Amino acid sequence: MSSRRRAACSVLALSLALGAAPALAQQNPPELQAVVGHDSGERITRSADVRRYFEALRTANPDRMVMGDYAQTWEGRPLFWAAVGSPRNIARLDAIKAATNALADPRKTSPEQARALINDTPAIVWMAYSVHGNEISPADAALIAARRLTDGLDAEAQGWLENVVVVFVPTQNPDGRERFINSFEAGLGAQPNGDPLSAERAEPWPSGRYNHNLFDLNRDWFIQSQPETQGHSALIREWRPQVVVDSHEMGTDSSFFFPPEAQPLNPWIYPPILDARERFGRNTAGRFDQAGLDYFTRETFDAFYPGYGDGWPAYFGAVSMTYEQGSSRGLLARRSSGEMLTYADTVKGHLTATLSTIETAARDREKLLSDFYAFHRDGISGGRGAYVLSRSAAADPAAADKLAGLLVRSGLEVGRAAVAFSACGQNYQAGDYIVNLSQPQRRMAETLLARDVPLDPKFLAEQEARRARGLGDEIYDLTGWSLPLLFNVPSQRCTGAPSVQTAAVGPELIRPAAVASGDAAYGYAIHPGTAGMRFLTAALTDKLPVRSVEEPFTLDGRAYPGGTFIVTRAGSPDDLDEHVRRLAAGSGAQVTPLATSWVSSGPSIGSDKATAIAAPRVAMAWDDPTEPESAGSIRHVLEREYGWPVTAVRTRRLANADLSRYQVLILPSGGNYEQILGESGVANLRAWVQAGGVLIGVGSASRLLTDPDSKLLESRRESAVSGDGDKDKKDGGSEIATDAEYLALTGHHGGAPDPVAGVLASAVVDNEHWLGAGVAPTLSVMVRGSDIYAPLARDQGTNVVRLAGPDQVLASGQLWAENRRQLAYKPVAMASEVGRGQVVAFTQDVTMRAFLEGLKPLFLNAVFRGPAHTSGTKGD
Repeated sequence: MSSRRRAACSVLALSLALGAAPALAQQNPPELQAVVGHDSGERITRSADVRRYFEALRTANPDRMVMGDYAQTWEGRPLFWAAVGSPRNIARLDAIKAATNALADPRKTSPEQARALINDTPAIVWMAYSVHGNEISPADAALIAARRLTDGLDAEAQGWLENVVVVFVPTQNPDGRERFINSFEAGLGAQPNGDPLSAERAEPWPSGRYNHNLFDLNRDWFIQSQPETQGHSALIREWRPQVVVDSHEMGTDSSFFFPPEAQPLNPWIYPPILDARERFGRNTAGRFDQAGLDYFTRETFDAFYPGYGDGWPAYFGAVSMTYEQGSSRGLLARRSSGEMLTYADTVKGHLTATLSTIETAARDREKLLSDFYAFHRDGISGGRGAYVLSRSAAADPAAADKLAGLLVRSGLEVGRAAVAFSACGQNYQAGDYIVNLSQPQRRMAETLLARDVPLDPKFLAEQEARRARGLGDEIYDLTGWSLPLLFNVPSQRCTGAPSVQTAAVGPELIRPAAVASGDAAYGYAIHPGTAGMRFLTAALTDKLPVRSVEEPFTLDGRAYPGGTFIVTRAGSPDDLDEHVRRLAAGSGAQVTPLATSWVSSGPSIGSDKATAIAAPRVAMAWDDPTEPESAGSIRHVLEREYGWPVTAVRTRRLANADLSRYQVLILPSGGNYEQILGESGVANLRAWVQAGGVLIGVGSASRLLTDPDSKLLESRRESAVSGDGDKDKKDGGSEIATDAEYLALTGHHGGAPDPVAGVLASAVVDNEHWLGAGVAPTLSVMVRGSDIYAPLARDQGTNVVRLAGPDQVLASGQLWAENRRQLAYKPVAMASEVGRGQVVAFTQDVTMRAFLEGLKPLFLNAVFRGPAHTSGTKGD
């Protein structure tokens, strides 16, 4: 049978499966009060009770609702979904999912077959709520919306469900929700108090926004570092919805936001999706007008960064939207106008928007499905060429492997070359990765892999005009996120697709490695990089002896890079070979047997340039003033990705704590350590460093290290570079002849530089310093905010990583001209000896969102190589 005939038969079978099914007897769905003990908006429903109510709705009407789990949080709470539809549609859910997946691949589904499926397939509407735990009302709105949909006597709702299946994800972040509710109820008095100063509305650090690991789940969609987003993204790939809504809350004084979005818009968004967002917005506006609810559109929330819950699904062809309700952050809030906002008000806003969305999708079912199919046809027909990711040329091949797996988790088809090939005028090796752009998710590939996604020139001109008037820019998040740059993997976009046999890549992030064959009489050499670091932490956990040769060397005719780890047979257990095989498989590290230690060039393994790596005891500041996301990502990288334990210490306790048992102390990004620690606390840290500790400051924690009073690091934070010389003098009269002179006179005069809205900058590494050992010679660094630091003089320490010159510093994103000039050559990583210890300052957050894969070896060097370069006490 031909492939076309098999496809036709399969679609025919699918169409038959979409037939009618008998309905069960209808029962009235239970009231919320009867199940959880309160009415809608009367209390904040706990996560377990949200699930309990959905289960009660399913029990009452199993022919109208099904439920399932898709993941488990770090704290062990199950994450669930619930699908609601007509009895006919619930009975054929598997066939409906098969139909949407068939529409998502026009290579297997012809236009004629697609029309047959569209005629009898409901649209899938995906309603996701409360991804931030302290954004509480969406989950409660989901309860009432689900009740209405399962009420068989509600003719309007049942009419919608003939055309749509609604999938509810009511609590995307139950760990954060419970953290918020606990703090709210601990401060609650005899009755709710809406005063902004009331204890019930003042969340303690880290707030309920984040998950257990302190990640912002709304920015984790393409990196998928957390179980909540890993499971949710896999679920969306399984169902392939046509509409996705991510429901949030915002500041108390705000009303309600729904699309259309603000500028800038990502140019890779499919235009019909923007048109559909307008239709959904117009319908919701009508519903809000009828209900007397205020709203706004086209302000604040843009659609540029693809890492959001309303961004990532758009590149699967879904009409994805963010809804934002002004929050009561409790049961009652007083707005600055004096108006009182109740929790019931906020639930009503989201309920109205939810029902309007379902109504619009039901009305537009056929167009939504047709546009969904057309989106994927556009991917195939509009794709010319391919992206080639060079694993063979990457300084860290394991980073290329992880990148390929992540792309698959974003729905992309990735091939691994079986043999060497040529493309784009370059030669590539077997094992290099190819992303052919003639595939359904082409737009996902372009937005994630392009070196730069441009902002609209008109928008940029407006931002420059705002900045000239002293106003901030209107960019909401990052402007540079190119995954090859984040992972430091060489990438090329070819105009033609390479003609080479490939094997399909799976979603695995670590590719197990086998130990090379050979005589291991002396021991083993482990190549540096992310996989080498995974091997290192596992080897230290197994108490294997590890050395680091921090300069390049040649042994037995083979060249090894600086930063290579050596595990010696001497001092190892008898079953060393089995240890090494297991660790290589688990880490993906490149491991080479060593028959001898005789080095023909470079430092000898037995020299003082081959430092012993001991297992460090690591502490980190936790609680105010650390930024929760920074603290969470640091701890996640060390504990979850590299399996290394960290002692989280409340920052105030560091002021007088005995730190002598720790070799490393990490200060996450945070802006007010001096006030929290006090003079005596800073002196305590300095004394610990002088005794041999390694103090690591990340991001804005560098402000403490460079404060002259701390006596820790000689670099200083810079002010903005003032312009126009004499025009900065305001002590005499002046004549202003032009607009340009006026703007120059009223511009910067010594304040902080204008903040940068997240760009990828090119940086150069000093590989001769231990902090740069085994790190790629050039890196891409995420630069955000306004902190810029002066370089260290040679007698003050080492600028181990510095940004490139003004013409090369910008790798991806939008960087204002004055920032470009001032950032050039400025340090990203500085190291200095202080007494017997080391101080390391990372001027940017090098573990941000756990997605800077190319910077992880640099950060881990500070943690694991740092103690080897002190004269203090070593680790375990």
